Amino acid sequence: MNNWYLHDGLVFRNGRLLKEDILILKGRIAAFGSEAARMRRECSVPIRDYDAGSCVVSHGFIDLHVHLREPGFESKETIETGTKAAAAGGFTTVYAMPNTEPPLDSVERLFELKERIRQSAFVGVEPIAAVTKGRAGGEISDLAGLVHHGVRLFSDDGDPVESGIIKGVMEQLASINGVLVNHLEEKSLLRSGLFWDAVPPESEYIMLERDLTLVAETNCRYHAAHLSCARSVELIGKAKQEGLPVTAEVTPHHLTLTKDDIAFPEGNYQMKPPLRTEADRLALIEGLRTGVIDAVATDHAPHGREKDGVIYPDSPFGVTGLETAFPVLYSNLVLTGRLQLERLLAALTTGPGKVAGQSGELKIGEVGDIVVLDLECRRTVEADKFFSRGTNSPYIGQKFRGWPVLTLVNGVAKYSAGRPDPKHSKEAH
Repeated sequence: MNNWYLHDGLVFRNGRLLKEDILILKGRIAAFGSEAARMRRECSVPIRDYDAGSCVVSHGFIDLHVHLREPGFESKETIETGTKAAAAGGFTTVYAMPNTEPPLDSVERLFELKERIRQSAFVGVEPIAAVTKGRAGGEISDLAGLVHHGVRLFSDDGDPVESGIIKGVMEQLASINGVLVNHLEEKSLLRSGLFWDAVPPESEYIMLERDLTLVAETNCRYHAAHLSCARSVELIGKAKQEGLPVTAEVTPHHLTLTKDDIAFPEGNYQMKPPLRTEADRLALIEGLRTGVIDAVATDHAPHGREKDGVIYPDSPFGVTGLETAFPVLYSNLVLTGRLQLERLLAALTTGPGKVAGQSGELKIGEVGDIVVLDLECRRTVEADKFFSRGTNSPYIGQKFRGWPVLTLVNGVAKYSAGRPDPKHSKEAH
């Protein structure tokens, strides 16, 4: 069934929230408002009616930074489990990082990955390709060939692009309209350890300064991954004022947690970049509020139960984030008055859409990629309820408000929390 009539909800489009209905026919948005109601009455095809009262209806979320682990690390996550988690979190498109085994560094591997996606994915998956072959930092991948076959974003995620080749990379990407997504970490500044004291903010913003200087020289489109400190926000803001083609993202955990929140099990708070100070967190929120930061991205990095106990020296970095992103941000930022709901929704839809070359907007004729958010729904985060194989979340045991209850991809339900429709108890004809 890909015909839907979503009624009585607050619909987010054109940057505003308006109470109106949406009609989806054959998987595409057919009408809004009174026209949707009229067409619904006159339709002779089966249509699923859905009561969206007390809910917000939005374009499905777009995540620019997800680790699906497949191929190579299927014990941590698979395309199937990761995209089921995405659907449960309201995401209809995710961009998959290439730190897999083997990494996505050639057209041949792109074809292989796309076939895996075709067979297993519950939502749209767009591959991000490796900048260098094997993500080894040396020989540059076939960037032009990958762009020709639909890749837009490039990253050696987990490792920064080396100084010796980054200008050449930027020049190539500028000529083919690719986007560089760099992992901002000057490794010479790292110290032993797993948290903020081992990965100082300088390791992030010094590399960002290097990159922005080269963006000014090459005019390469550049996207700064997972900002974590105040100085980085300042640098992105200045670059935008100068008209440079730069965008940036921030994660839910950097917007809602600091180093002072780290508790047992510590592994659930261990990520790169690390949690930093309250001043950094507030600067990130302000950057998101003002549009200096374009998008929220989860950096979903599942690791299973290997991080449940006492932390150890080789504990892997990363936290699970797809299924909790909206309720965490809605509860911590919107309900506390720090961020308008419209701005949060934009940062999950049109913001990342702009970076990736997608609409991210609800429009007549567009495919029905939709999320319905129940703003009154309250739930406690439970690891054994995750669709993801990862359980390494810093929010386990906490209660949040505002959960996705329906996710449509091309008008097909990929996740449903089973809200009944009191007006229409069954499909109508």
